[in-house]
Amino acid sequence: MNLKAKLAVFFCSVFLAEPTIAGDHTRADREALFQDIVAKTMAREAFSEVKNETYGVSYPEAFAPFRQVFIDADTDDALFYAIVKLSNVRNDRHLSVAAVEGGLELPERARLAAPVTFLFDFGTKTPSFFVAGIGDDVSAIENGDRLKIGDQLESINGIPISDYIERIRPFHRGSTEANFMMRLALRLHEKNDFLPSSYYGDKFVAELKSRTGSRYTISAPYLPEDEIEINSAWTQTYPGFEKVLSFTSFDFYRRTDDKKIVLFDWYGFRDDLVESMDAVMAYADAEDLLDHDVIWDGTQSRGGGRGAYAIQRLQSRPFKTTFGNVRISDVIPTFIQSRVTDYEANKAQNDGVAETVDDGSWLIDWLTGDVTAAVNAGQRYSNNVPFKSAHLPEYSDGILDPAPVHFNGRMVCWFGPRGGSHLDQFAAMVADNTLCTRLGMPTGGYSNTWEWEEVLKWPNSDEPVATFMWSIGHTIRPNGEVLEGNPADVDEYIPLTADNVNDYYSILLQSSYDILVK
Repeated sequence: MNLKAKLAVFFCSVFLAEPTIAGDHTRADREALFQDIVAKTMAREAFSEVKNETYGVSYPEAFAPFRQVFIDADTDDALFYAIVKLSNVRNDRHLSVAAVEGGLELPERARLAAPVTFLFDFGTKTPSFFVAGIGDDVSAIENGDRLKIGDQLESINGIPISDYIERIRPFHRGSTEANFMMRLALRLHEKNDFLPSSYYGDKFVAELKSRTGSRYTISAPYLPEDEIEINSAWTQTYPGFEKVLSFTSFDFYRRTDDKKIVLFDWYGFRDDLVESMDAVMAYADAEDLLDHDVIWDGTQSRGGGRGAYAIQRLQSRPFKTTFGNVRISDVIPTFIQSRVTDYEANKAQNDGVAETVDDGSWLIDWLTGDVTAAVNAGQRYSNNVPFKSAHLPEYSDGILDPAPVHFNGRMVCWFGPRGGSHLDQFAAMVADNTLCTRLGMPTGGYSNTWEWEEVLKWPNSDEPVATFMWSIGHTIRPNGEVLEGNPADVDEYIPLTADNVNDYYSILLQSSYDILVK
């Protein structure tokens, strides 16, 4: 059965015969909005088959249970979160829903948080969260003096944690289960628009189990986030290293003794990456550090671009970069035109494109050439080219050589599931090209080429509803696999747990020494 026929059967199966009025829009209006989103998603989304197999979902059947949620959503707040739930069926950390002027009206809520934080325990067989940070002033917390790092979270607002996870899962984005749990843990203490207001109490009430097995309950106030100081156990420390250079993308450390090792604490692949890496290499050359081994800590990193530029300087071997493509759909001609317009504006201002090492013309040549030809030919996807033509033109084989000035030693990289996007691409490049030894846990697994954001409109109307996003292209790992939901594995799995949270970075550091210091 082709897609059009499949959608016809699907929509017929959920057709609502007798709408009733609810607010300014009828049940039939909400049914039609649901159908519109599903139809656009089926036409535009660059689905990751490997991720869908992992989660055991297929489309459009996976959307069907949310039809009734839409129909019954008779307030702006309820409909907004119905759209959030529908979006999150795709299990994609990149894709969000947002309010828009003139659309669904949501009550304003301050960003509040309880003065206690949690992390996910990756060393247990059943999902478990533990106390990872405690506010400076525990007197504000009932039983706050009993809180200890590593204590296990048993329930929130009287709901057992296993039930609580599934209750809020539809509101939370994650491209892998590890990424979902990690990011969820970091938000358990918050009170904001992450969840409907009915999901929160006046206070954060949690039952915990101590390391000795005793149980106790805390009741903590929700405070403005910027007023909370947390003493966290999950803190990066590098004994024996001193910071010598600091940039937006990373900090650079060298040893205080004669060990020939340098260390990068990586924050993200930001706009200053090229200039920052050039500055580090000039420093390393002047200080005779180029023969040193490299430790690269990406456990707290975010995404960005130009990671291959860094890899060319971090190690001494040629490597294949990630590739990417575009899902051909109704939005691609407009997408191409917007990119051309941005390129021409940047060119007029003598400003390059942030994601590329050229002036952006390689990307425009591909979009106006191969991708436009794919649109005209009615293809489902474009051809695969070096990722966004950021480091190489479309006709390239994707192989990059080391920069003239680069580190010549071995490299150890630390990863974790908190971050993804371009971090996922960096991890895939160093993994699939065997450029380093990888320690920790796989990255978050959320990487595509581009997203398309659009203001949803009520059917047969120009009245806005909310913004909705689609993933419109695949990132292809150097090994040929789709990256979304499929992060590169590590060589040595070192999970973050309640038992090792205080010493986690010491463990990673010692494991690196076991590899580098012979």
